[in-house]
Amino acid sequence: MRIYLIGMPGSGKSTLGKRLSEELNYEYIDMDNYIEKKACMFVDEIFSRYGEEYFRELEKNTLKDFLSLDNVVIATGGGVIKNKNNKELMDGKCIYLYVKPEILEKRLNESSIVRPLLLEKSVYTLYEERKDLYEYFQDIKVDNENIDVALKSIKEALLWKY
Repeated sequence: MRIYLIGMPGSGKSTLGKRLSEELNYEYIDMDNYIEKKACMFVDEIFSRYGEEYFRELEKNTLKDFLSLDNVVIATGGGVIKNKNNKELMDGKCIYLYVKPEILEKRLNESSIVRPLLLEKSVYTLYEERKDLYEYFQDIKVDNENIDVALKSIKEALLWKY
């Protein structure tokens, strides 16, 4: 099974993804890191040199790479949902990690990671633009204010979905 974690920047996709993969004994992949290795440059460099549209194409092609994998947890980039066609490529369970925008803002302010789109927009604006897309993509929605509670909810939901 492939498990895709979707959600806003700062929603905990990478942190929770690592823990979930350990508990399930699955491989863990951070999609942005995968793209960075393949492109030999950081996400913010890709955005500044080639633009968002180019990056979204890399995301789509990366999702195609993942179709041959099994027993993997994939922490996607926050904007993977911007292309509705990606839903077809995310063949597995898609888990939306929901976090209130005010908590996201706090987490992001404490983070050292450069998030190109948040240089232009607020967390609140980005959330309003994307919330319906996250809902469209999700198979399971989990509140990730507390990682231990979220992990328990995910594992329970996965058991009920099969």
